[in-house]
Amino acid sequence: MPTEIVTETCPAPECNLKPKDVERFLKELNDYMKQFKPAFEREEQRTHSRTYLHGLLGQASRKNVEQIALGLGEKVRSLQYFVGQSRWEAEPLICIHQQLLGESLGEEDGVMLVDESSVVKQGDEWVGVAAQYCGSVGKIANGQVGVYLGYASRKGYSLVEGPLFLPDQWFQETHTHRHRECGVPQDLDFQTKPQIGLALLQKSIKRGGLPFGWVAADELYGDSPLFRDGIAALGKWYFTEIKHTTSIWYTQPKVHVPRWKGRGRRPTRLQLRRSSAHPLQVNQVVKNVPKTDWLRATIKEGSKGPIVCDFAFLRVIESRANLPASDLWLVLRRNLEDPTEVKYYFSNAPANTPVLELVRISGMRWPIETIFEEAKGEVGFDHYEMRSWLGWHHHMLLVSLAHHFLVRLRIRFQKHAPTLTIYQVRLLLASVLPFPVFDVPAALQRVRYYQKRNYVADLSHRKSKLARLSALSANLAL
Repeated sequence: MPTEIVTETCPAPECNLKPKDVERFLKELNDYMKQFKPAFEREEQRTHSRTYLHGLLGQASRKNVEQIALGLGEKVRSLQYFVGQSRWEAEPLICIHQQLLGESLGEEDGVMLVDESSVVKQGDEWVGVAAQYCGSVGKIANGQVGVYLGYASRKGYSLVEGPLFLPDQWFQETHTHRHRECGVPQDLDFQTKPQIGLALLQKSIKRGGLPFGWVAADELYGDSPLFRDGIAALGKWYFTEIKHTTSIWYTQPKVHVPRWKGRGRRPTRLQLRRSSAHPLQVNQVVKNVPKTDWLRATIKEGSKGPIVCDFAFLRVIESRANLPASDLWLVLRRNLEDPTEVKYYFSNAPANTPVLELVRISGMRWPIETIFEEAKGEVGFDHYEMRSWLGWHHHMLLVSLAHHFLVRLRIRFQKHAPTLTIYQVRLLLASVLPFPVFDVPAALQRVRYYQKRNYVADLSHRKSKLARLSALSANLAL
């Protein structure tokens, strides 16, 4: 087995696109949107969906409904209603989107990526908002969290879909009015993030059209046996990070049901035959791995050069409730620059899986972070100001469509420009997207809109403040 992998160097930047190639981008967008026509029942829904995608793909610094509508000369209220209140079904759109993802990126050994992303919000009017861990700021904050399903292959990566996570307090009586105000479905039950992630995978398989062989996720999901068992039940292989305190055995320990001693209840539960056969925590395994068993491998080419780590691969028995469970791959990944930094992974891949395939899959976790970064930076992932259940999900779905379109363009013109980034694709697309001329009359119209909007908002705030003051005065008089 080789002890080191040397990857090819990054290709030199090359862009042989001609103006006529870039001009084709607009036709590509029109053809792309036509494929979603069957998902909308009414023509105005199709028109608004094109408008919203047009805005998400444009050059506006803020890509919320108001700025998109104003920038394209559309009625703000009409677009707000389409995204936030119009009850068009998301599932038909997701089905078409998933089929197109399969055409662009699909590979039989593709990787489904399950992860979460957060958006910090002020106030408590937003659906699903709560004090919870927000990875975007690295601490507990008032925000919303979505659980997302991404897809990655050798061809590229993009988002499939992602529902909003509702914390358990949103299912308590204190939040009944918030459920109603935000339009949360009445039949919705609390689900943990691993439960949501598994449901996303099940729905994706049911839809079809997007082949995959692997599922990758971080330790929040990897530490859930139900999540991993659910993936195995689907006939897929998982590669999930686990906590350093996870317990394993090197070999299968013997178990038995203790003999009945003639009094009390008869024993029915399995126990270890030797009580001294304690499992090991995975962080104790590192020091026992011989130096010759470590494989130095380049995971991927990063923005600052190759990302190289040391790997060790062991077949182990997982410990659950101090009893042996499945035999699995335990993969150790050690940081070269800081050898004390070690990541641990479980995989249910077959024992004869080439270790270089496990190295490849370990590098397929990164695309989900890149997807979030690109979606936030290029297509308004976190720019929304919709506070309703429908508005949040409609926005995120249309963002997924916009991101995939950029990925699709990059793939289609790869021969002419093999190193195009998503930002560069969107920049070229923005150059051919039609926008109304922003002249003096348009600026005056925009100013009048802002003044009217601010005036109405001020009246509303004033009315609410006076009502609170009046109630306070009445209480003081008592």
